[in-house]
Amino acid sequence: MKDGIIDKLRQKHGWLNDMLAHMPSDLLGHWSIASVQPHEMVCEQGRMADYFYIVTEGEFKVQHTLDDGHLVILAYLYPGELISDIEIALDRPYVCSVVASAKGSVLALNTAIYRKWIAADPGFVFILNRQLSKKLYEAGQKSIDHMSMSLRHRLARYLYKQLEHFDFNEHVACMIAFSRENIALEWGVSVRSINRVLKDLKDRRMIFVQKNQIICNEWSRYLLEKELQELESKS
Repeated sequence: MKDGIIDKLRQKHGWLNDMLAHMPSDLLGHWSIASVQPHEMVCEQGRMADYFYIVTEGEFKVQHTLDDGHLVILAYLYPGELISDIEIALDRPYVCSVVASAKGSVLALNTAIYRKWIAADPGFVFILNRQLSKKLYEAGQKSIDHMSMSLRHRLARYLYKQLEHFDFNEHVACMIAFSRENIALEWGVSVRSINRVLKDLKDRRMIFVQKNQIICNEWSRYLLEKELQELESKS
């Protein structure tokens, strides 16, 4: 990487400065940065990891292709999150592919250099363990939600989280970007099932639906909160 680029990134992102605070100086020069275009693949399912990555900009989908060709989205990654840490630790191929949802960028470090780094930097190992623990916790929570919640319950909770702290004194309505296709892939359900729940919520005037948006007002928040209380009192 050219001199000064890593320093500028560290000044821009406090979390990155924390990650690299104790990285040996002779290893810092091995970083490279890559711009990634929408739908571009960073890691491919079934291949071994050649690089360790840190997301610096954008959103990335973690997706798995089943034997029948069906695609399942397992998670989303955002700036500050790590890619390849699990695969390098286990010396195993990628279980999932990582694909850019939008234009973004990643820092990349050769696997051999990455191994030298974690051997020499206990501070980063602590950060790494926290991220691994977060991934495990979220995967467990997702499995529990999938087994215990109806689709309506999951959708109501998803929408309420977008509205919970929204300031309706400042804005009359909250516009929630919503892709039926992505949610269906992430939750392992059909788009038709999502449309059915959305239609019922719309018919009951709980939400308003446009093509790729859900529009909610303060009354929507009240009704969703009330419904969640009823659903969760039964579980």
